[in-house]
Amino acid sequence: MTTHACMRAGSMGKLWAGLVLLHVLLLPASAAVCAERITLTLKAAVTLDRDAVRLADIATVSGVSAMSLKSLGATVVATAPLPGKTRFVDIDYICIRLKQAGLDVDGITFQGPADVRITRNSATLPSKRIEKAVEAAIRNRMPWKNEDVTIREITLDDAMALPTGELTYRIVPSRNEDYLGRTRLALHLFVDGEPVRKTWVNATLSVMTDVVTVIKPLGKHQHIDPADLKVERRDLADLPSDTVRHMEDALGSRATQMVYPGTVLQLSMIALPPLVKRGDIVKIVANTGPLTITATGMVKQQGCIGDLVRVMNTDSSRIITARVTGPGSVAVDF
Repeated sequence: MTTHACMRAGSMGKLWAGLVLLHVLLLPASAAVCAERITLTLKAAVTLDRDAVRLADIATVSGVSAMSLKSLGATVVATAPLPGKTRFVDIDYICIRLKQAGLDVDGITFQGPADVRITRNSATLPSKRIEKAVEAAIRNRMPWKNEDVTIREITLDDAMALPTGELTYRIVPSRNEDYLGRTRLALHLFVDGEPVRKTWVNATLSVMTDVVTVIKPLGKHQHIDPADLKVERRDLADLPSDTVRHMEDALGSRATQMVYPGTVLQLSMIALPPLVKRGDIVKIVANTGPLTITATGMVKQQGCIGDLVRVMNTDSSRIITARVTGPGSVAVDF
């Protein structure tokens, strides 16, 4: 045990004692507290749940009235460490903080250890509860059917130390999140209503969907028949954006390249056969209100259904742009 005073007290005569008494009576309350010859007995170690460290937390105060004891004990002398961490506060630091609080520390005597070990209590993140909340948040926001989606590998920093108190949280998805494959969400944590931490949660989504696959080799320009294809379930996260998902989107088309069995069919691998070719004679139809005008034309380029092609009117030799509507037929849009 050590004894320490912020200044030495010399011998005083009766006159000096009277002057001191008069001075104490005229001092503010904070200074008068220290004039009561306070003894602070420091504790070796304390554990706290809050940010502010008050004098009463780390020391036993004696030599003061009950009113002064309450006021002095409430004085903040340090900031607690982060949750789960430890710091030490020594006598010199306590004196500085008491002076900053407006107290006259000249007459304070310290007893006990030279410093105090301060530990901050902490709470752990309830990972199972957070994981359930994350899965619920994903399923509420994703565009897929629940039965098609499996959510796995939800990971978060569950080793973090949090302040003690009532924990609440808010889950926010990343901007433009597509909920495919690796998905990232922000986790905002609050204790007793105050924000304390922002962290990230990762999850992996498997979205199973129907896709069209090739079961027979398809040569370039080969016409595609039902016997060449089948529908399978695949994870959408592993597929390109132009994946063919419906059989009818591929039937009647031709392969634009060699396609091998087991390949997931893509729109870039197929093309509809042209309905008109360069040099074909076609019927030109122009509708304007109740009036329908027809003419004969010669196609100057090949085109599929819905394509815009150049057509020469065989009567006027004028080149117009028309839309392919079927074999041997084009339409002019007004």
